[in-house]
Amino acid sequence: MTLKIAALGHYPISTPLHGGQRRVDAISKVAKLNGYEFHHIPVFSTTGYPNASELEKQTALPKTILEKLHQPGVREDVHFAREVGEDHPLVQDIIDRLRAIAPQVIQFDQPWLFRLFKKQLSNDNRLANARIVYSSHNVEADLIAPTWESDARAIEMELALAADQVFTVSQSDAEVFDKWRGTKRRPSVVAPNGCWPPDLTTNMATDRLVEGDYAIMVGSEHPPNAKGYWECIGTFPGFLPPDASLVVAGGVNRLLRQDDRFLRFPRVNSEFVKNFGIVKEETLNSLLFHAKAICLPITEGGGTNLKTAEALMWLKPVVAMRHALRGFEEAANMDGVYVADNPKDFRRLLRDVMVGDLVSERVPETVEAYGWPAQLAPLMKAYEDLSGRT
Repeated sequence: MTLKIAALGHYPISTPLHGGQRRVDAISKVAKLNGYEFHHIPVFSTTGYPNASELEKQTALPKTILEKLHQPGVREDVHFAREVGEDHPLVQDIIDRLRAIAPQVIQFDQPWLFRLFKKQLSNDNRLANARIVYSSHNVEADLIAPTWESDARAIEMELALAADQVFTVSQSDAEVFDKWRGTKRRPSVVAPNGCWPPDLTTNMATDRLVEGDYAIMVGSEHPPNAKGYWECIGTFPGFLPPDASLVVAGGVNRLLRQDDRFLRFPRVNSEFVKNFGIVKEETLNSLLFHAKAICLPITEGGGTNLKTAEALMWLKPVVAMRHALRGFEEAANMDGVYVADNPKDFRRLLRDVMVGDLVSERVPETVEAYGWPAQLAPLMKAYEDLSGRT
C-alpha cells in the first residue's frame, strides 16, 4: 500500500520563493521520488501569495478573514487559528479533502494551523488514527516579538506535545523540542536544509546581468537578514575593491531600501550595490553562476539557513559569519569556505576574496551531502517508521 502524507501549510508551494516554501516543496518532491503520495494543502492569503496555483487557491482564505487578520494588534501567524475559527466552512472542506486522501501521516508545516484542525482530527473516525507530524522550520517562539512570544510558545508547545513525531532543521532546535516532549516520546528527527544541485556546466555567459566582479547576497524579507547586512556590510560596501560590487537578491531588498541607513549614501550605494529584489529562478541562477563570491552575513536567527547549503553547492568562495553555518558546522573546514567571528573579519575576508587572494577549489563530490535528497533522507525513514512499514 502506498504511503500517503497530507501536509497542511501556511503558504502555497507551487511557485516556491522564500526558504520555507522551498523546504516544503523539496520534502514533497523527495517524498514522491521515494514512491510516496504527498498532498500539500495550504491555508493562506492570496494577497501575500498571488502566484498560487488554481488548486491551491481553493483553500485560500476569504477576504473577510483577511480583514480580521490584518487589523491592529493582530499578528497573522500567531492569531491565525483564533481569527479563522475551527468552525469555519473552509476547515470542514479541508477535513473532507483529508478524508478523501485517507493519509497515514498528517503533517503540520509550522505550528499555526494545528488548533484549527485539532478537534476535528481527533473526532473523525477516518482520520483519528493518522500519525501527526510537526515539521518545524525554527523554534518559532524564539523569533517572535515579546508582545506575542508567550502566545506563540503555547501554540508551538501544544503541537509539539500532540505530535507523534517532530522534524527539525538543527540539533539545537531538536534539543528544545525534546525537552518539551520528555524522554518517553520519540526523539526529534533532524534534517537540515539543503539545495538542489545547480547546473555548473551550462554556459550562461549570454545571461550575464552585472558587469565586472561582484559578490552576491541572497535573502528573504526575514528581519535577521537585514540586521546581518547592516552589521557586516554597513551603510555602504566601501571596503570592496573599486571595480567590484555587491549584488543583493530577494525580499531583503525591500527592508534595506526603506532604511534610512541605505538612503544616507544614495550615490555610493547605487554604484556599489545592485538591488535585484525577488527574481525568477533562472535569473537567480545566472547571478550565482557569474558571482565571484557568495556572502552570508547572518548574525542571528533560528533553524538552518537554506542559502548556506546553496552557497556551498555552487563551489564558489563563501564568506560567512559563523552563525550562518548553524547546522552546517562541519562546512567551516571545507575548501573555499571562509568564516568570520565578527563583522570586521567578515569585511576583510570578503575583500580578500574579491581581489583574488582567497579562492575555492571545492568539487561537486564534497558537497553532495547538502543536496535535498541526502538532507531529507532521515525524514523519509521517519515516515516509514510512523506508518508501520518498517
